[in-house]
Amino acid sequence: MISKTEDLLFKDHKISVIIAWSLRIFLILFGIYEIIFGFPVYGIMILLAVFLILLPAILTRQHLFIPLELEILFLIIILLEYVIANSLSFYARFGYYDKFQHAMIPAITSFMGMLLVYIGYRFGKLRASYLMAGIIIVFVTIGLGAVLEVVEYGYDHFIGPATNFYITQGALTQGSSILDPFTDTMIDLMVDIVGAVIGAVLGVWILIRHEKDNKKSLLEDEIEIMKDYRKNRNKKE
Repeated sequence: MISKTEDLLFKDHKISVIIAWSLRIFLILFGIYEIIFGFPVYGIMILLAVFLILLPAILTRQHLFIPLELEILFLIIILLEYVIANSLSFYARFGYYDKFQHAMIPAITSFMGMLLVYIGYRFGKLRASYLMAGIIIVFVTIGLGAVLEVVEYGYDHFIGPATNFYITQGALTQGSSILDPFTDTMIDLMVDIVGAVIGAVLGVWILIRHEKDNKKSLLEDEIEIMKDYRKNRNKKE
């Protein structure tokens, strides 16, 4: 999301715009630093994530964009995973930091899912209740966590040994200094469930409260901007 759209939102939503730009700039600078002075894979992943989140706005000249709420939450995930956990070695330095990650990232992911559900409602693309949508999002988030554990197992036992390249700078992705791989994986999955439920419940509560209060929000303003663009495009066609 770049200047023109943000100019429309800045007057009423300055804090959100400033947070988004702060995260973008910090991650871009940190990614470049990591490529030059640190572990290049992390730097590349950070820059790729920032590029992908801005790509819709770049390709459509700001008419289509990722809503700021979703962008900020996505960039926070990148900050937690690639900056704090990996680049700053919190995984290795603090035995239970991994559990914090497994609670936070599913919580943020399921909360983002509820925001996407609301956007779908506003565009007339979804009809399910918030409760049903929340349940589906929780199961999808848990499923993603399980897939990640399978990928980690495959990486530790097959890809890493075959290539002699470990993205975690030589460490295994499963297990930790305080837990064996099996126990670590089981606790990760349980914490994933807790995080996913918390994120979905929080999302449902905020959306219901928003509808009752009937107040304009940043997301509402962004949806209106996208709707206006669609109307203008349809008129031209």
